Amino acid sequence: MPKPKKRGSNHQRGAGGQPRNVQPFSDEDASIETMSHCSGFSDPASFTEDGPEVDEEATQEDLEYKLKGFIDLTLDKSAKTRQAALESLKSAFSSKILYEFIMERRMTLTDSIERCIKKGKSDEQCAAAGLACLLCVQMGSGIESEEIFKTLGPVLKKIVCDGTASIQARQACATCLGICCFIVTDDITELYSTMECLENIFMKAYQRDRDTNGVSSTPNTVLHVSALLAWTLLLTICPMNEVKKKIEMHLHKLPSLLSCDDLNMRIAAGETLALLFELARETDADFFYEDMDLLTEKLRALATDGNKHRAKVDKRKQRSVFRDVLRAVEERDFPTEMVKFGPERMYIDCWVKKQTYETFKEILGSGMQYHLQSNDFLRNVFELGPPVMLDAATLKTMKISRFERHLYNSAAFKARTKARKTMEKPSLEFNLPDTHEEGKLYVVDSLNNLNKLNVCPAESQHSLDEEENTGGAGESMAGSNTRNQCLFLITFILTLIISLALVSFVIFLIFQTRNEVDQISSRLLSEKKNIEELKKLNNIILKHLNQSRIKEKPSDLHDYLFTHAGLKVPGE
Repeated sequence: MPKPKKRGSNHQRGAGGQPRNVQPFSDEDASIETMSHCSGFSDPASFTEDGPEVDEEATQEDLEYKLKGFIDLTLDKSAKTRQAALESLKSAFSSKILYEFIMERRMTLTDSIERCIKKGKSDEQCAAAGLACLLCVQMGSGIESEEIFKTLGPVLKKIVCDGTASIQARQACATCLGICCFIVTDDITELYSTMECLENIFMKAYQRDRDTNGVSSTPNTVLHVSALLAWTLLLTICPMNEVKKKIEMHLHKLPSLLSCDDLNMRIAAGETLALLFELARETDADFFYEDMDLLTEKLRALATDGNKHRAKVDKRKQRSVFRDVLRAVEERDFPTEMVKFGPERMYIDCWVKKQTYETFKEILGSGMQYHLQSNDFLRNVFELGPPVMLDAATLKTMKISRFERHLYNSAAFKARTKARKTMEKPSLEFNLPDTHEEGKLYVVDSLNNLNKLNVCPAESQHSLDEEENTGGAGESMAGSNTRNQCLFLITFILTLIISLALVSFVIFLIFQTRNEVDQISSRLLSEKKNIEELKKLNNIILKHLNQSRIKEKPSDLHDYLFTHAGLKVPGE
């Protein structure tokens, strides 16, 4: 007889001995459930404008209950289930501050991450390394984080240096190693050891440069890029004497990476060069680089690169980055950027702060703004002070409506479209052979970066911001000057036309009046002549009557005298 099926078989029970209400799930189920649950916590002001109030305590308990299930699922036998649980925890940790919850379970989380990195496959190792970064970001620079790094640090270094491991896993572990060391390391020896480990990785790109005329892109290039960026992040917290040593060691070798076929390697090398020049000039005001002419020539070529075999998006991104790098190397200038989060603003005014911001933005993603508002560690790193405490009512008054947000986006879209059309008009182009295409892309890139970085602030949506990014002021100057010239020309033409019309009307009135006066004068003269002729005729008649002696009847004489009363008969 066949054996009856067990009621408690694996496909019916929850994974890892979990209760029945926490079921094992696939990648899609995990991502959907986590995003649907955690999306409401990405921002403290992310509530409906007129919706009902939510019970925060019940919601927090529900979140913690699900997170406990995810932590237990990181020990599941299924690799897909473990990876889905790790991704779910990453989404939750990046979108909300969970210090107390993590503090109670930090050892369990550390053991789960260590096990996944040691025994997992490539995707699972990447997810575990990302979760380790977020775990240290949540805990901050304290004793607990140091314990986590002491446990995970050797494992991460082993994976980074293991040539048999997958490139993606080594890349994720290199980034995790740099970030965790940046957060928790107070031991200068551990800092130098980590930097040496990362140096050994990206310095292999120098060796390829010696073997060939240029640096070709290889599968290991992504690993070299991650190691270089992590090393650059750690360099920003090194003592000045160590910074000088690293500058002397790498400043003459890094320009060779600018010829690499990989775009990310070129950009990483350029940004690292700009940061090294900034640190070198801080340590020595009279710093002088021997091959400055050759370096600036390379940077200028990358800033105006027009090779047709490269994608337009890659060329646009490269030009935007290397314009800033060239300005930093030549003019010691940095285009200040402004980041808005809630009611606060942060100005990025140097390459050190930019490198730090970009690194944490890469691991936190859309939760970067929320962590800048609430995470004490990040606020200390960027010198933002203690968190600004705002109640829900204040946040709701600062939150803009959908209609206002739509108006703002429409205005930004129209401005961007007009700027592009203005730069494409042949009549408005300048005869600058080397900077023509650069000027076009500069305006477009700056407008796109403005839309990415300048998130619409909550307190100033009825009009444009009173403070604009100083880096974008020069980009809109050409368009505003052109518009002003066109408006002035149109106004001048309209004024001239109106003036001519008024003068013509006045002249017409003058001629009409003159004709009328001439007619009246001619009439008066003719009337005067008629009156004079009548007077002459009257005098002639009177003379004739006086001279003639009329002997008529008395009646006739009487009638005549009655008619001419003014005359007297002679002898009367």
